[in-house]
Amino acid sequence: MSDTVEDASMVRSAFAILLGYAEITGRPFSEVEQEYPILLEPVPTDVNDRIRYFESAERLFEDLATFYSGRPVFESKGNQRKLLILRYFSGRDRATSLDVSSDLKLSLTNASEQLRRYYKQGLLARRALDGRRRGRRTMVYRLTEAGRRRLAFLEKTVKFRRTETDPSKRYRIYQLMMKKMVMDLRQRVASP
Repeated sequence: MSDTVEDASMVRSAFAILLGYAEITGRPFSEVEQEYPILLEPVPTDVNDRIRYFESAERLFEDLATFYSGRPVFESKGNQRKLLILRYFSGRDRATSLDVSSDLKLSLTNASEQLRRYYKQGLLARRALDGRRRGRRTMVYRLTEAGRRRLAFLEKTVKFRRTETDPSKRYRIYQLMMKKMVMDLRQRVASP
């Protein structure tokens, strides 16, 4: 009887965590449920299935720790801003300097200068926004193929780490607990 109660409790806990994860990431629950289906089943009794279960839980806690972690802190000074801006454009079709400045918390002048510089380097393409008759033209930028190659290069070479917040530390501890459980189970399987 206690195993059944414990299994039901684990499934309820996993359901609540997955529901919260779907809510904070803005993804539908059905999508999150498909990504972590084993967590919504009772804890398996077979050792190999238990390993898969705890690996899935470890991956979930790693995702949550990363989600709650703070802004990236770069270990080196070179190309930080370029990496952030090119990564910003990799997730979008196009954007203006106002979009970049508000989303990345840069001044409008700084964002405009950076975008202009990356346009001259061939990393971004630009065109004037239609319908503007007076004043300065609003330029719309998009990532070029050269910009994608440069982004791939920068992601390999620029080193950074994320700052830890209290929630990310908590989920990182849960992740490490799951990792230790997986290691212990694997040792149990390996030993005669």
